[in-house]
Amino acid sequence: MMPAHIQEFDQAHEQALSGLWFLGDVHAEFRHIPRALLAAQRLPSHIIFLGDVDIDHKPFQEILKPLRVHFPTLDVAFIHGNHDADSYDHWKCLHDCGDAIALHGKVTVLNGIRVAGLGGTFAQRVWYPPELPKFGSQEAAINRGAFQYRGGQRPSSTYLGAIYPDVYDSLAKQRADILVTHEAPSCHPHGFEALDVLALDLRAKRTFHGHHHDDLTDQYREGVAKRGFDAIGVNYCSITNGLGERVLEGPEGW
Repeated sequence: MMPAHIQEFDQAHEQALSGLWFLGDVHAEFRHIPRALLAAQRLPSHIIFLGDVDIDHKPFQEILKPLRVHFPTLDVAFIHGNHDADSYDHWKCLHDCGDAIALHGKVTVLNGIRVAGLGGTFAQRVWYPPELPKFGSQEAAINRGAFQYRGGQRPSSTYLGAIYPDVYDSLAKQRADILVTHEAPSCHPHGFEALDVLALDLRAKRTFHGHHHDDLTDQYREGVAKRGFDAIGVNYCSITNGLGERVLEGPEGW
């Protein structure tokens, strides 16, 4: 049974939530998106990528151009995943995004719903809860002295895609209805309790994550009352709306 405060939130914001589509990892595969939009009885207001867009061949805004032409009322938002920091080219292509909204590290109002974004993954060389962090910020991790630039090499791009305590702590002081992350909360076998704590600090009613290329939402919901928020996992190339309803199951049968 869904807790009363989540049911009340869904009832009060049903139309707005159904207009938010959350996209699982696409890994440079985009064909399913226009197909889902063309099949929809009502177009969403926003599509939100949950990380691992995974492009290094052209800017994100160029990839989004056909959607802009055919669905001009549609807005796009995203967080980054670990593969979006596989190289500096990946990072640059994703963030050359035109008017798409980068959600990472802030709370943004989408269709009247407050959405908090935390992109990236917990990395052993930065912070891997419950271990103490090795660096408090991306700036501290990347700017560690001239020694790391010997031979003209830049620091590993992994530092761009890691989760840092300063961003986490800043988000925790805010309020949001939904939390979107690349990593999973602790209800996933490879999830993190730190994301449970963040969701509760934000007073979020629902969280969405990608990364693991699975959808264990039905299992998650067995513990929703104890956990205090509804957790949604979105599979590879799948789409789920803001109510937690599956819009597209994935690539099978394409």
